[in-house]
Amino acid sequence: MAKPLSYSVSRTPDGSYRVHLGGNKYVQRKTRLAIDSVIREHKMTRLRRGKELADAPPALVAELLALHARCEAAGTKVTDAVDFWLPYYSAQAASLPLADAIDSFVADCGVRKLASATINERVYRLRLWLRAQPDPEITVFEAAEVSVLRGFIADESERTTPASARNVWLVISAFGTWCLLHDLLTENPCKRISKPTPGERAVNTMSPKDAAELLRIAVTNYDREVLSYVTISLFAGLRPHEFVTEQPDGGWLYFDWKAIGRKHLVKEKRLGKVKRARPVPINSTLAAWIDYILEREDGTPSGPVVDGFAFYQRFRRWKRRLYPEHLPSIEDDLLRHSYGTYRVLKLDNVGKVALEMGNSESTIRQYYLNGERTADEAEQYWALTPDVVLKGKNTKKHR
Repeated sequence: MAKPLSYSVSRTPDGSYRVHLGGNKYVQRKTRLAIDSVIREHKMTRLRRGKELADAPPALVAELLALHARCEAAGTKVTDAVDFWLPYYSAQAASLPLADAIDSFVADCGVRKLASATINERVYRLRLWLRAQPDPEITVFEAAEVSVLRGFIADESERTTPASARNVWLVISAFGTWCLLHDLLTENPCKRISKPTPGERAVNTMSPKDAAELLRIAVTNYDREVLSYVTISLFAGLRPHEFVTEQPDGGWLYFDWKAIGRKHLVKEKRLGKVKRARPVPINSTLAAWIDYILEREDGTPSGPVVDGFAFYQRFRRWKRRLYPEHLPSIEDDLLRHSYGTYRVLKLDNVGKVALEMGNSESTIRQYYLNGERTADEAEQYWALTPDVVLKGKNTKKHR
């Protein structure tokens, strides 16, 4: 079995760093980060030569060999799979808890004498990302999963602004580069995530058929938080982050079950981006869904409707596991936009819908009176009570 190579780093009299690469080979650099880069490149070179394959766990070797036929079919070689999977496995095995890695990253920022404002910004953004994780012991490798991280950044764009989400992207990208140099990741995940840019976003809506399918999935795979979030978003138009909002003092404010009455639900002014209280009438469709949830829960739920900021990451995993690819992506306020579009068609009253949604009348006219949905579809949408959804049909056939 090949002997694993250890890398001995020492300081030189002039304050530089020197690393031993085996035999009589040494490399000297001015900074520790530069030495880390040398070590990483040397490791990758050895991996490409296959010298560490013998040290890999037998199960991993078997997995690599099993990829041979698939590699040939794809027009590549099993050595390409080895080159990918060995660093991937090494990073996964060596991964640190996200909290510990963030602490080390911030300490390194101090060693490099970055501006205090820059360090404070990085601390704030990374702590927010850490608090969003469903598991406090999550590793860097798990938290940096591209699809989940992409969703977190998209959520930040909804919760704050695209400009703020761009700053989140920049901070996590800097952290990803640092993790790459320390062999905690094999790729900076932000390389595959578009940097948020300010600008108008398309107003997408669900068809009644798509909304019915989403509701049916949420009922079949019952989770009180998920079904509550979906139905209140679809039939009351709450913004995603009007369910839970971080306060300036670092605390959190939640949309609570006690804010839901028989005739209205009330979004208090400190929730969400728009700091105004907003009563929303509970229409018959939403009332039917609230009654359904109460029946499933054997009484009135208490406390927050969703159990914390980590709900968004959990909901994203729920969608990845259960949400069909043929349905429109639940991003960019899709559920809220569906409410606004069908609500204005139902009421034919721009001013009333503006008050319910916390928008100006001009915004309602611009985004929801767009002719993309019909009055017939609105009638089908507002007929989506639990009884109709569970029967798997609408009150009218789709044309």
